[in-house]
Amino acid sequence: MSTTADVLYHQTEAHYFSATNPVERWFGSCVSAYLADQDVNEWNLLFIRVGGAPLEDAIAACEQLIRGSAVPVRVVVHQDALATCAHRLEALSLVAADQSTAMVLELRCFVASWPVADNVEIGLAESLDAWSEPLTSAFRLPVGGLAHYQARHQVALDRGEGLLHFTLSVDRKVVSSLTLSMCDGLARLNDVGTHRAFRGKGYATQLIYAALAHARHLGAQWCFLEASSEGVSLYRSLGFRVLFDYQTFVRPGGITSEEAGVVLK
Repeated sequence: MSTTADVLYHQTEAHYFSATNPVERWFGSCVSAYLADQDVNEWNLLFIRVGGAPLEDAIAACEQLIRGSAVPVRVVVHQDALATCAHRLEALSLVAADQSTAMVLELRCFVASWPVADNVEIGLAESLDAWSEPLTSAFRLPVGGLAHYQARHQVALDRGEGLLHFTLSVDRKVVSSLTLSMCDGLARLNDVGTHRAFRGKGYATQLIYAALAHARHLGAQWCFLEASSEGVSLYRSLGFRVLFDYQTFVRPGGITSEEAGVVLK
C-alpha cells in the first residue's frame, strides 16, 4: 500500500526524469517511459520506471514498446510489481542487474552540522562543465556520453525546470558534485558523485549537507533520493529512511532503426 511519502517520492521522480529527458510517455498511473534523445544514436536509452500501483494493461503496452525499441533498454521495477513483471521482462531478453532503494528525509529533523576545511569550497556550480567533471570518474562515463548527459541538463536549466547543480572543490579542483531538483516544495538528490581519487574523505557527505540545508532554506519539508546498494548505509547515517526497493532489468543492445516498430510520441 502506498504511503504519503511513497506518492511524493514518485512525484519528484517523475519531475526529475521528465526534466532531463526530451521524450516522455505514461502507461496507466504508475508506469513511465523516457527516451534520452529523439534520434537513434549510441547515447540514447529507453528508460522505463514501473511503480507499485496495480499495473492493469500498462505492462503489456511496455512490452510492445520494448520489442520495438531501437536503443538499449533499462527497466526499473518497484518491489511490489516484481512478481508480475520479472518473468515477462526476462522473456524479452532483459536480465536482472543492480538494485536500488528509494529513501526519504524529513528536513525538519535535519541538522546541518558538518565542519568544512579551509581549502574546501561548496556552492552552486558556476557552469555545468564544472559540475560534470567528477561524474566522468565517479560513474565511469565516456566523454561523449557525459557531454550528451550534460546537454540534457542544460536544456532543463534553460526551461527553468528547478534543477540546482552543486559542486565541492578542494584547493580549487572540483572533486564532488550533485543535482538538487525542486518540485512543488519537494526536494530530490541525484547525480551524487565524487572523483575516485578523492573518495573516503567525507566530501560527498559535506556536499549533501550543503544541498539539504539549501533545500530546507527554499522551504522543502521532504527530500527524496534513489540510493545504490552501496550508498544506502551512507544515507541512513544522514537520517534518510527506506521507502521501498527497486530491481533493474537491462537489455544492453538494441535493434536497428529500420526494425524499430514503436516509438514514444
